[in-house]
Amino acid sequence: MSPYFEASIKPRFSETDMRGHINNTVIPVWLADGRAALFREELGSRVPTMVVNLNVDFSRELHWGSLVTVRTAVERIGNSSVCFLQELWQNDRPCVQARTTIVTLDIETRKPLRVPDIERALLTPYLTSAEK
Repeated sequence: MSPYFEASIKPRFSETDMRGHINNTVIPVWLADGRAALFREELGSRVPTMVVNLNVDFSRELHWGSLVTVRTAVERIGNSSVCFLQELWQNDRPCVQARTTIVTLDIETRKPLRVPDIERALLTPYLTSAEK
């Protein structure tokens, strides 16, 4: 069984250039949407977080007119951080690979907070095999 959670994105015309190519500035937004869908739809969680690292590798262009699948898995759960592995697929082909690290925050102080046990348990099925 794949540890990836999948969400769909319908590219908007406004996210393209004159050739129908998706602008690279849109990619971090779609990655955030994929993580938010995992937290909202699967975990029912609203733990405040902040992105502290984002690495994106582009292997193919994304285009307007076809759905994009955001695949999200968990590489590692640290003390106050979670590292996600994400991919964007279009037309059954991988186009973008990304690694994003978020930190959970105390809503009052905005300082890093230990990832709550309930979120740890809910994220465990999405851990890549190397970390299980």
